[in-house]
Amino acid sequence: MSVDRLVKALGEIKWGELGACLVVLHGSALRRANPRDIDLFIFVKGDEEEAALRAMEAVETAAGIEADIYVASDVDHVNCFLLLEALRSGVILYKDSEGVDMLVKAVGICNDFMISRRKVKYTETLVERALGRVAGEAP
Repeated sequence: MSVDRLVKALGEIKWGELGACLVVLHGSALRRANPRDIDLFIFVKGDEEEAALRAMEAVETAAGIEADIYVASDVDHVNCFLLLEALRSGVILYKDSEGVDMLVKAVGICNDFMISRRKVKYTETLVERALGRVAGEAP
């Protein structure tokens, strides 16, 4: 299935009825004609597990491909790495006003988080400590 046909098929899903308020398609389905799965980032209202199961069923019915879905209902506990990557390379398939509000809040939180990580050199410090332990140095 071509990317255009996939986006069209997924865009026809009634996401709001499934509890979604924002849906982002990302990953390999946007880069190759025959992906092994469809990656979606979804903000939902209500129960995350129920929304994920409903979304998986809808995607697999519409596209005939397995769905790999990350669902979030609380912007304070979003996987920032995944959200920012999905937005960087993905396509928004569905949004309502609540989803836009959640997205704005989550992007603000994630940007603050990423700035803080750079300021304190979080990754570099973890790597140095891990390598120090491997080399027999005290942490």
